[in-house]
Amino acid sequence: MLKRNLIALAFALLFGTAAFAQSFSVDYTDGTVELKIPKDKAGKEWKALSIGDVVPAEASIRVAAGSSIELTRGKARVTILKQGTYALADLNRASEKSAGTGIGSAISQKLTALTTEKQKTGSAVGGVRGADQGTSSGSVMWVEENEETRRKVTELLTDGNYREAVSVVAAAIPDASTDAEKEELTYMLAAAYYGNNETARAYRSLAKLAPPQDAEYYPKFLLLKAQILVDSLAFGDALALLKPFIAANPGGETAQMAYVLLSSSQKGLGDEKAALSALNAGYAIDPSTETAKLISRLLGK
Repeated sequence: MLKRNLIALAFALLFGTAAFAQSFSVDYTDGTVELKIPKDKAGKEWKALSIGDVVPAEASIRVAAGSSIELTRGKARVTILKQGTYALADLNRASEKSAGTGIGSAISQKLTALTTEKQKTGSAVGGVRGADQGTSSGSVMWVEENEETRRKVTELLTDGNYREAVSVVAAAIPDASTDAEKEELTYMLAAAYYGNNETARAYRSLAKLAPPQDAEYYPKFLLLKAQILVDSLAFGDALALLKPFIAANPGGETAQMAYVLLSSSQKGLGDEKAALSALNAGYAIDPSTETAKLISRLLGK
């Protein structure tokens, strides 16, 4: 009897551990996000989710308008940014399929490079601008301090120290002297969050911004936002961002990156022909760039 009970206990522990291993953990949530487990007899009602909750792989997730959630299981990551009801298993399969191509990783590396490019003098955080406009010495000192913050964050992002970059930028934002300064620092915060695999937080930071198209960081802002939408499988929303951007900015390496993301979105929607056409169009802009090399790899050249 004792032996039989021990065997039963061993099986329970084995299958219980396996089931737990298949579960996801809530890394981030905001707004109203709820859970329902179909196989759970007591789980007929939707239950609110919080950070740290364990979510079975067979669960359904309901996300209210303006809400989001990010779940992880080992290296797997599922991010939901749009209102709706989702089967977690379906989202995980789609995310794994997208990650398996290696495209997201390659694009992320290129986005990091774009993010850390030194901006031209006179940008929203440029140290020369305050002096050129005849601001007081105190304002000039602040601008110089902010340029130092930008330099430090750029180095941290380049070195992959994303968590520290988040801390530095977050501390600098409250001290911004103008809305433009605050907005660009918020963009940099989003870039740091994204590098730190905090995709939902990155998107929420970007959602606070509406930079003018002539802002120097606008192309990087748009590409990062589009990449996050692709990561979260919101391919239609990504297309809605990318098509007007390419039409208004048909040349340069940022346009090439936009075509790569456009291709990923079209492929995600099942339009393989349009996806291939987008890659070829991006490559044709300038075959000598680093992004063209990425496109060449994606084309199998």
